[in-house]
Amino acid sequence: MDERAAFDAFFAGRPQEWEPAEALRTALLERWPGTTQRAMKTCMSFDDPKPYCYLSHPPRRGMRGVLVTFSLPEPMEHPRFFMVVPVSKRRFTVHVLLEDASQADEELLGFIAASRR
Repeated sequence: MDERAAFDAFFAGRPQEWEPAEALRTALLERWPGTTQRAMKTCMSFDDPKPYCYLSHPPRRGMRGVLVTFSLPEPMEHPRFFMVVPVSKRRFTVHVLLEDASQADEELLGFIAASRR
């Protein structure tokens, strides 16, 4: 299965997730053209060459949108962050709930760019 088909299959039957996920996928591929996608059991991974961003289904029923996950080198608070989890002294996993396509903006791409360092 090619990357596009895998992406569509992962979000099949979930139109409220597909739209924001597709907007972010398009933005990531435009900004980092060397990016490849992998469908895993619980998420989609975006790699260039190593994983830098993940998309998954929302953590709770009834939540709208898609969960975006990336890492930052330092703790940070932001109103858009759903949750920040310390992994080590220099790694923090950040979860952002992307509820609609308009939220796949430059601000979010800036956070994801920081995770690529």
